[in-house]
Amino acid sequence: MFSASYRRLLYTPWSREIHSLLRTRSAGLPEGFKIFPEFLSLSEQCTLLSAALSKLDSTETKQARKQRKDFLASHPQEHRAIEDIFLPDAYYNFQEGHYDGVIRHYREMHLSSWPEDQNPGLSFVLARLQGLYPTSNIQTHLIHLSSVGEILGHVDNIEASGTWILGVSLGAARVLRMESTSNPEDSFEVLLPSGSVYLQMDSVRYNYNHSVLKAGRFLGCEIKAGQRVSIMVRDRKEAPTFNS
Repeated sequence: MFSASYRRLLYTPWSREIHSLLRTRSAGLPEGFKIFPEFLSLSEQCTLLSAALSKLDSTETKQARKQRKDFLASHPQEHRAIEDIFLPDAYYNFQEGHYDGVIRHYREMHLSSWPEDQNPGLSFVLARLQGLYPTSNIQTHLIHLSSVGEILGHVDNIEASGTWILGVSLGAARVLRMESTSNPEDSFEVLLPSGSVYLQMDSVRYNYNHSVLKAGRFLGCEIKAGQRVSIMVRDRKEAPTFNS
């Protein structure tokens, strides 16, 4: 389907030539896949990540929340980089495996609403993201991967959501691998740096397994291990209508 030179997405923050190319076109990618590598500014990333972690933390035990509070009291945080917002892995209750075996070393929650009144600037960031949504009836899923977390290849449940999936990456960069369910040789890899947004629609949503790989190498460059939060936005599946 694509030439060998495009089997891995032509983007990496360590290559000016590749970076310049991606700004002009998503070269060699299926029509149903779009990548916006620098969609969010650092300030916007920090706002969104802080809100996401706050929601995830609220689902954990009082003991876990107290441990994080005590750690922060004795370790003042200097947020020079997006990764600085995360606490060490040991201060989060990561689950080893998902019920369906797809996600490993993670926390997650389905989000009903964002705490916009508690986070100045959050409404603006969410409005920017909403500008990318193909439709407006959506559901939001937060996934917090530990430094060794990963998401194995899968197609999202076609009964639980509709025709598109949007992913926001916050924290450590990881590689997203997309592989055709009918032809394993039809695949491509995309680097997802913090602040990037990708959108998979229609045939790419239904006919490609997607996975988030462990830290490793991409186009000859080292991808360092680290925590990340993925904000997954999906459209709700429309209920069938019946003519009376």
